[in-house]
Amino acid sequence: MARILIVDDDLDIIDSLRLILEGNGHEVLVKTDTERLNDEVRSTSPDLIILDVMFPEDFQAGFKAARRLHKDADLAHVPILVLSAVNQRSNLSLSFSESDISDDFMPVQGFLEKPVEPRVLLEKINEVLRGAASDHPA
Repeated sequence: MARILIVDDDLDIIDSLRLILEGNGHEVLVKTDTERLNDEVRSTSPDLIILDVMFPEDFQAGFKAARRLHKDADLAHVPILVLSAVNQRSNLSLSFSESDISDDFMPVQGFLEKPVEPRVLLEKINEVLRGAASDHPA
């Protein structure tokens, strides 16, 4: 199965994702902030990143991290699935969805709202991984 890097500051979310993912045969790696994320991705070579948006230091840290990864030619191929409660927790008068995915604004391959049903999460992960495999055949 896949090596998945979870980037989230909520330890309860990390624990629940780990149970779901490891229970379905995936290897799970964890990072609790976006600092030096490019270095972490380079050293661990995940097949997929599950990325939160809002972190204590910056409510847009996840979006910024996705843009940094996308701009790095060596890492741009690693698919990113945003899993966030940004639409419920932010004070913004706008919300985000998969229709906002773009190379400039939100360079990711999928967007899911927290909380997410395990079945929905696993289906989206499989969809993103299939898309990544077809974009970069071995």
